[in-house]
Amino acid sequence: MNIFRGVAICLTQVPLILFVGAKFDLLFGFNRMDSGFGVLLLLFIVVPLLNLSWLIAEIIRSIKFSSHQSRAINVLMPLVAILFFVESIAIDLYIASHARM
Repeated sequence: MNIFRGVAICLTQVPLILFVGAKFDLLFGFNRMDSGFGVLLLLFIVVPLLNLSWLIAEIIRSIKFSSHQSRAINVLMPLVAILFFVESIAIDLYIASHARM
């Protein structure tokens, strides 16, 4: 579960890093290639779904182990998952707001 949490946390930050890196030309032209757009589009779709699945898993886990752990631990990890889910949605909206139609 810790590996899944780490992957979800790291992948949440990658679209923002790619977007800011492309804005200041820190990616050495990766953003101008088709693969750069493909990676950004893939992350645009996958990251909120990954964070949503992490949120659901944390809620199920906190309900399942509610009798074995203290109340503070049961609430903490779902709140962290909610925080990263909202962050991934905010990053996607930020990137979508810069798209030229």
